[in-house]
Amino acid sequence: MKTDFVLYRMPYAEQAYCIDADTTHLLSSAEELDGVCGFVMAPFQTSASTPIVVIEGKSVPVPMASMPSRVAVDEHCSREQYASDFARFHEAICQGHFSKLVLSRCASFTSSELYCPEQLFAEACRSYPRMMIALVCSEVAGTWLMATPEILLALDGYQWRTMALAGTMAWEGKKQYEWSEKNKKEQLLVAHYIEEALSTFATDLEISEPYTVKAGNLVHLRSDFSFTLDDSLTDGNGLGKLVDALHPTPAVCGLPKQEAMEFIIANESIDRRYYSGYCGPWNVGGMTALFVSLRCMELSAHRCVLYAGGGLLAESSEESEWQETMMKMEAMRRLCTQTR
Repeated sequence: MKTDFVLYRMPYAEQAYCIDADTTHLLSSAEELDGVCGFVMAPFQTSASTPIVVIEGKSVPVPMASMPSRVAVDEHCSREQYASDFARFHEAICQGHFSKLVLSRCASFTSSELYCPEQLFAEACRSYPRMMIALVCSEVAGTWLMATPEILLALDGYQWRTMALAGTMAWEGKKQYEWSEKNKKEQLLVAHYIEEALSTFATDLEISEPYTVKAGNLVHLRSDFSFTLDDSLTDGNGLGKLVDALHPTPAVCGLPKQEAMEFIIANESIDRRYYSGYCGPWNVGGMTALFVSLRCMELSAHRCVLYAGGGLLAESSEESEWQETMMKMEAMRRLCTQTR
C-alpha cells in the first residue's frame, strides 16, 4: 500500500515535486511546527479527528501525468440548507455581533468511473499556472486537491510575505474592474487584521495598495505585505506562533476572530475539515511557503466533494453570495466534469 504522499507545484513554476512520507507528523497546534520539516496540511480548526498533518521525506521532481478522461457526474447540494445558513449568519452580523462572517458550503459529485487524483493534479497544474497546486494523500486526513492563489506565510530570500485577498468577481478579460463598496470593505477588514496580527512579529513592514489579480475564472482584490522577522524569531523559533496569529484570517473566518470561529463551527451546516486551513512546504530544502487552502476538492474512488465560501457583511444578499460560491467551485468542477 502506498504511504502518505504529496504532489505540489508552486505558482508560475514549471516543475512539480513529490514527497513520499518517511515520517508523517500529526500535530495539535501550529506552535508545534517549530523544528519540523515537511509538507504541511492544516485544517480550519485543529482537533483529534483533524490534526495538522506534516509529510516529511525527500522532495523529488516528478513528470506530469497525462490529462485525465473527464466523466459525466451527478451533483448533490442543497440550496435550501444554504439559505437557512445564510439567514442565521446574516442575522448575527446585522445584530452587531460580528463585522464579518464567512459562510461555506460543499457540493458532492459521484461518478461510475474512478477518479485518478494524480491525473487531476496534472490537469490542475496546466489549467491554473498562477496558483499553488497540491495533492495531499494521507491515511488520517484523506485525499485533497487544492488550487490556491492566497499566501498565508512565505519566505522570499530574507523577506517574509503574506497577503490580504478578498472580494470576488468573474474574470471578463478586462483591464479595469469596478469594485463594489462591499468588496472594498471586505478586503480592508482582512488587510487591517493582518497588519494587526503582524505587529508583534514583524519589523520593516511594507503594505501595498489594493490591486486586482486574476485567479482562474475569478478576480480578487489583493494587498501585499512584506516584512522581516523580529529578532526574537530570527533563529526559527516562534514561527508557529506567527502562523497561529495569522490563521484563520477574516478571508476564511470572520471578525472578531475567535468568536467568529466558534460561531461558524456551531452554526455552519458543513464540516470544513481541511478546507480553509493552510498547506505548503515548511522548511523543505530551505523553502517555506504556506497557502490558504482554497478551491478544495476532497476525493475518494467514485466521489469528490467541492468546497467554497464567501464573506458576508451586512450588505450581503443570499443570491449574490450563492452565485459567488458557484463561481469559486467552477475552478475544480471543470477538472472532473464534462458538459453534457
